[in-house]
Amino acid sequence: MRLGLQKTANNPPQRAWRALLWAFTSASLGLLALVGSNADRASAQPGPASFTADIQPILQSKCLACHSSSSKMGGLVMESYESLMKGGIHGPSIIPGKSEESRIFLMLEGKVQPRMPFGGDPLPAEEIATIKAWIDAGAKGPLPGETSAPLKPLAIPDIKPQVPIASPVASLRFSPDGKVLAAGGYKEVRLLDPATGKAVASFLGHADYVRSLAFSPDGQKLAAAGGMPQQGGEIKVWDLATHKLLKTMKGHSDCIYSVAWSPDGKLLASGSYDKLIKLWDVASGQETRTLKDHIDAVFAVAFSPDGKWLASGSQDRSVKIWDVASGQRLYTLSEPLDGITTLAFSPTGKQLAAGGYDRTIYIWNLGDKQGTLAQSLIADEDSIIQLAWSPDGKVIASSSSDGTIRFRDAATLDPLNVLSGQADWVQALAVSPDGRWLAAGRYDGTLSVYDMKTYKQVLGPTLAFEEYLPPSQRARAVAGATGTVANARVAREVRP
Repeated sequence: MRLGLQKTANNPPQRAWRALLWAFTSASLGLLALVGSNADRASAQPGPASFTADIQPILQSKCLACHSSSSKMGGLVMESYESLMKGGIHGPSIIPGKSEESRIFLMLEGKVQPRMPFGGDPLPAEEIATIKAWIDAGAKGPLPGETSAPLKPLAIPDIKPQVPIASPVASLRFSPDGKVLAAGGYKEVRLLDPATGKAVASFLGHADYVRSLAFSPDGQKLAAAGGMPQQGGEIKVWDLATHKLLKTMKGHSDCIYSVAWSPDGKLLASGSYDKLIKLWDVASGQETRTLKDHIDAVFAVAFSPDGKWLASGSQDRSVKIWDVASGQRLYTLSEPLDGITTLAFSPTGKQLAAGGYDRTIYIWNLGDKQGTLAQSLIADEDSIIQLAWSPDGKVIASSSSDGTIRFRDAATLDPLNVLSGQADWVQALAVSPDGRWLAAGRYDGTLSVYDMKTYKQVLGPTLAFEEYLPPSQRARAVAGATGTVANARVAREVRP
C-alpha cells in the first residue's frame, strides 16, 4: 500500500491534476473564510445595550451585594438607574458617552484601584464590553414603557448541613460576679458554669449568629446582639433571674458586630456593618443617638470605665473616640494600616488597645482632646481577632487567625506565653472579673478555660452547644428521646 501511494504521487499527470485541485480548493476556502470573517465582524458589532435587559442583570449578580442601600460601599447604590447615575462619595460613577472617563468602567478594568468587584473575580470581558458600549451610547435608562423594578440583594439560601455540626462560638462574656459564662452561637445564647462547662440555661430565638454579648453592670440582664447580614441588626435583652426576654431593639440596616453596656447601666452602644454606631436607652429600648463618621463597617465598640467616652474600631482603618454625653467625635486615631476588629480599654481608662488585620497591637494614651501612640507591635503572624485586658492591667491576651492565643506584658508588649496549636480560630476571648480565668471560644464550637497565672487549661475543650443534626438524624433522636434537656431541645429543632 505504501509503494502504491508513492507510485501514484510520482505520476506526472496526476501531480498536475492534484495541483489544479489544490489551487481550486484553496481559492474556495479563502473565499469562504473572507465571507465568514465579514459575517463574524458583522455579528460582533454590538447593538445598543439596554439598561433593563443588559446592565441590570450584571449589577444584580456582580455588584449589588456591596452596593445596596444597606451596605453602600463607597456611598454608591446600584438598586436603580437613578441611584446608579447619582454616584457615590467620589462623585458620578458614570459619564454618559465617555466610558474612559467613567469611574465604574475604570475600576472594572483595574485602571483605578481597587479593582471591582472588590475581593471577587474580575467581570468577564464580554460583560465589561457591554457596560462600555452602554456608557459610550449615552448610558440611557429604561426605555419608555419598560418595567424596571428596583434591584434587591439576592436572598441568602438556607442550606442545611448534611452532617452533624456544632455552632461556632461567636462571642463570650463573664457575668460581673464571675459565676456565669455566656456564650453566643447560631441563633442561641448559652449560659454556662465556667467551673464545669455545664449549661445553666439557653436563650433561643435570635435571628442569626449572636456576635457580641454584654452584661449589665449589676449582672441582672444580658444584651445579645447580632442580626441577619444585609437585612438588619437586633439586640435582645434577657432577664437572668427569670430567663425571660425583656425587649428586642432594632434599627441598624445590617448585622451588629459589637455591643457594649455603659458603666451606669443606662445605655447600650452598638456597632454595625452598616458603618453606624447607635446609642440605646435601656429602660425604654429606644434609640437615642446615631454616631456617623466611619466610612466602613464598625466591628468594635467599648465604653471607658468611667462612661465618659465611647471607642469605636472600623474596617476603615481607624479608631474614634466619642463623647458619650454630646455624641460628638473627640478625635480619630489613624495609625492602623488595615481594618480594626477588636478594642479593649485598660482598667484605668487612660489607655486603649486595638488590633486587626495588620497583625499589630496598638496602645494609645488617651487625653480629652487627642490620643498619642504609646506602643505598637506586630504581634501575630496573621490577623488579630480578639483582645482582652486583665483586670489588674498587667496582661493583654490576644487571639489570632494564625491559630494562637498569646499573653503579653501590657506595659511593654513583651511576650509572656503562647498557646499554639488551637483546634480552630479563637473568635472569642473573655477574662473573668477576678482575673483568674481566660475563656476562649473557637470557630469549631469548642470552648476552653485557661488559668491566667499558669496558662494551663482547666476546662475543655468542650462543645458549647449541642451539634446540629440533619433532618433524618434529628427524627431518630426525637424518636429515642427520654425527656432530657438536650433531647427536648432536639425536639424543638424538629418542629417547623
